[in-house]
Amino acid sequence: MTNLYVGLCRYARGEKLSGMKFIENHALDNILSVLNQIEKEIEYYPDIFGNERRMEKSFPEFVAKVGEMLQGYQRVPESALKILNYLEEAFPINQNMCQEIRRLAVICKQLEER
Repeated sequence: MTNLYVGLCRYARGEKLSGMKFIENHALDNILSVLNQIEKEIEYYPDIFGNERRMEKSFPEFVAKVGEMLQGYQRVPESALKILNYLEEAFPINQNMCQEIRRLAVICKQLEER
């Protein structure tokens, strides 16, 4: 959650690359580190050095969702919202923080439209 918040704050300040890294790298890395607690895992030569390795084989149901979480440099707010939605489905989340992240995503989108 804090990766989404910090990433959107940076993105809103015009630090788009840093914002993208916080959201599409750090936040996703944190999800990958606990993915076996959220999604059904298929044992497929796990790699203890990199959670992203063989993710497609180990978590085939997550593969359909991850693309929406990684929309790229021009769509960072959209990626943040997809990650937030996923987290809300998986865990009990502080709703005040969710509202703040959604508010920041709207601000970021409005700044892009200018």
